Amino acid sequence: MLAEETRLRVQVFAPYIEMHTGPGAVYPVHHVAERDEWVVIHKRRTDWFLVETRKGKQGWVAIDEMRRTRLEDGTPLPLKAYSEKDFRDRTWEFSFYGGDMEGAALLGLYAGYAFNENLSTEVSFSQALGDFSSEYLFDVNLVSQPFPEWTFSPFFTLGGGVIRTNPNATLVETEDRTDTTAHVGAGLKVYLTRRFFLRGEFRHYAVFTSRDENEDFDQWKIGLGFFF
Repeated sequence: MLAEETRLRVQVFAPYIEMHTGPGAVYPVHHVAERDEWVVIHKRRTDWFLVETRKGKQGWVAIDEMRRTRLEDGTPLPLKAYSEKDFRDRTWEFSFYGGDMEGAALLGLYAGYAFNENLSTEVSFSQALGDFSSEYLFDVNLVSQPFPEWTFSPFFTLGGGVIRTNPNATLVETEDRTDTTAHVGAGLKVYLTRRFFLRGEFRHYAVFTSRDENEDFDQWKIGLGFFF
């Protein structure tokens, strides 16, 4: 709860605002505060505000409804809610993901920095757990997002890194090895809500080994990310 002296008092300037029994649209409306009525804000939970009328009625009001109120000096209540535009204008993003790498279970995370809406750079670390070995991948890549204004926004990646292969000693007698890699990829980013987005991606890797032949493999992954 906010301390008594820090609680804000706001006035409704819309015909009314709806007060729910809980912080969510699934909770029923049990009261309305009408135009010119004053309410006190007790606390905020994500995009919902617990308010109280002069008659002692309490309820939760959605952020869109709270935008229809003003402070005692007549200015609108300043509210910050993240939107798809904030996603386009983001500077940093992080994601945890899972997927498949040639039949091995893939887990990983990445961090990204955006130079602008269309171009960013990323650093990622992944682990693939297979029947005969475990692989650890460290990648650095550039990401081009040509249509950042689209809700389902495609992107393309180009980068390189290293892969560390640790064979299962109980099954094979191959030495651990570390090789350099290069990759290209494509995927889709989808803004969800607030600071969260969904990302799916396909990558094709080339592995430059010290042996006579190089190797290649494919990687599929999907993850939940957040930005700021």
